[in-house]
Amino acid sequence: MLIGYARVSTTDQNRDHQIDALLRAGVDRDHVHVDTASGAKASRPELDLVMQCCAGVTR
Repeated sequence: MLIGYARVSTTDQNRDHQIDALLRAGVDRDHVHVDTASGAKASRPELDLVMQCCAGVTR
C-alpha cells in the first residue's frame, strides 16, 4: 500500500499538482494526506497520522 503526503504553506497555494503527482505514482486517493501549515514548527496532524501508520512497516 502506498501512502502519500502533500503540504502547502498557505490556503492560497494550490495543492492539486502535488495530489495529482501522488495519484499518478499509484497512491489511492483515500491514502493521500494533506496539511496546510507554514513554518518549520507548525503542527502537521496529517503528517503525524502518516508517520503513525508507517511506524514499524518494513518493505
